[in-house]
Amino acid sequence: MVRSLIAAMAAGAAVCCGGAVQAQPAHQIPQSLAVEHHETIERLQALSKRPGAVGAAARRSLTLFRRHVEREEAFIMPPLTLLPALADGKASPDMAWALAMCDRVKAEQGEIFQEHTDITTAANALWSAGMAAHDREAMDFARGAVADSLNDLEIEEPAVLMIGAYLHAKLDGAR
Repeated sequence: MVRSLIAAMAAGAAVCCGGAVQAQPAHQIPQSLAVEHHETIERLQALSKRPGAVGAAARRSLTLFRRHVEREEAFIMPPLTLLPALADGKASPDMAWALAMCDRVKAEQGEIFQEHTDITTAANALWSAGMAAHDREAMDFARGAVADSLNDLEIEEPAVLMIGAYLHAKLDGAR
């Protein structure tokens, strides 16, 4: 975990130059979220190696989580890298790359919600399996996975929708 955190901080530092933050390429996601994804996959991989219901539930969760991470990293999270600049009131034409991603989040809200429902269902199954096996680590992971899924629905995805609306308002007339 410390090694992952150090690697993420180093990658984040590569984005900075001389104290000024440089614009991140469109394919990057916020480093804190990259670290979180990496650690979640590592924990699920470890849980998936356990015998019985805990391992089976973790393998199901791992499959769903990997699919969701691909979606998030492809088009949900990259626009979040613009938040610091937008919070400073800076919107520029070089941010237009995010519009298609934000619009896609809006268009796929139903699918994204279903994906979160499936992840929550799988996490609940992992929690139940952990409870039956007296596996505190599985139960704790499952609880955190549900909280993370709620965070995506309540904060991250609405933030992307707001970024899209803001950029459309600022840039549509300028293009």
